[in-house]
Amino acid sequence: MNADVLTTRAADGIAVIALGSAKRIYFDAEMGDALTEALDGFAGDPGVRVVVVTGGAPGYFIRHYSIAALIRLAESLRASGREWPENATYNGGFLDKAIALCESMPKPVIAAISGTALAGGFEFALSCDLRIAEDGDYLIGSLEPRLGLVPGAGGTQRLPRTIGTPAALMHILMGDPLTPREAERKGLVHETVSGKALDRAMQIAQRLSSYTPESVAYIKRLVRNATETPLAQGLALERNLFLKLCVSESALARMRSYEEANITSPSRSVEVEARSVNHE
Repeated sequence: MNADVLTTRAADGIAVIALGSAKRIYFDAEMGDALTEALDGFAGDPGVRVVVVTGGAPGYFIRHYSIAALIRLAESLRASGREWPENATYNGGFLDKAIALCESMPKPVIAAISGTALAGGFEFALSCDLRIAEDGDYLIGSLEPRLGLVPGAGGTQRLPRTIGTPAALMHILMGDPLTPREAERKGLVHETVSGKALDRAMQIAQRLSSYTPESVAYIKRLVRNATETPLAQGLALERNLFLKLCVSESALARMRSYEEANITSPSRSVEVEARSVNHE
């Protein structure tokens, strides 16, 4: 794999994907394919519990999708005479496979945003389960109206589900990306940290990897599907998965360890948790 496109590493149950390099700060088809391949590999690797995606170039997560590549695509499509009625069949493209993997794999995916993440870069970050931003002088968000476009990798669908319809309309219509602190205040990212985003993401990943993979996978599945599932159906699935885990050896071991500690002081609960989470 071309190291300028992306690099990967994995250790202690945590995989890290670094997007791009100083020579490649934009998404394009090659990077999309490489990212899909990397995510697919880690999704199927039983030794990986959590995936962290970060930027490989100083000051960038990924700037946005390559405008030069979009111009080439647009000119080719214009020459073909193809048209897109609103009811045309959608066959996917661009980053769709990578985005679908982020959302569907049972393992948490954390975006460690260490620099500029605009348009397609921001849309990919939206597909990650958690978004941690590093404080700094850079921007996060949408700018498509400035280019005469709409978000093309799910931004108009995922952002309203993330921050609500009114806030999403304002952000996307205005096309004004936000600083990391503004992005946190408006809900585009979960946290903005004064240190390194990757350090905080790895801290979270280590915590998540200490839990049973089944409980983490079920939580991700239930919460991600909550807004699309009728309440009664969602409640039934939640209870069934709860009971399925309740009788598992790993959950029973952890519950017994917790119960044996005989907690009577609220301040001791975290201490017991720290000792019991790795008891399987």
